[in-house]
Amino acid sequence: MAKKYVFRYNGTMEKFLNQFNWSSAYFDDKARYKYIDNYILKLLKNKISFGVERGGHSGGYWYVPKITEFDNYIEFEGKIKYVSLNDDNIFIRICDKFGEGILFIILLPIIGIYKLYEFVRILLKKPIDKGQSTEDKLFDLMINYLGCTKV
Repeated sequence: MAKKYVFRYNGTMEKFLNQFNWSSAYFDDKARYKYIDNYILKLLKNKISFGVERGGHSGGYWYVPKITEFDNYIEFEGKIKYVSLNDDNIFIRICDKFGEGILFIILLPIIGIYKLYEFVRILLKKPIDKGQSTEDKLFDLMINYLGCTKV
């Protein structure tokens, strides 16, 4: 089960939304998208989703909160979910899987060499830098970019 994250923003929903320059945002027929460095905000009617991390060419990890408004603050409570943007067309999905299989066969020697490299580093007890986790990226977005506090 995914972990729930709760953040608090001191101010109203209108103040929260007005801190972004929506005139430079990307619009489609359903939603508005605002890019903030490596993150994305998606505004669909009164729902906001926060794109935290890419998950390949057809999806990514999104913080999808339930928003509760109080007198002088708002709370975001939700989980990080993987959201796929694939079309529902079965032919396109089959072609994608076939292409991924071919790509995997081509990249298999490179993956093998990299895994051997990791194994040697472990034997030599040198740490492997894994980068920021998805959770760390969520905290970075919500606290450093959006001015929220973790509850």
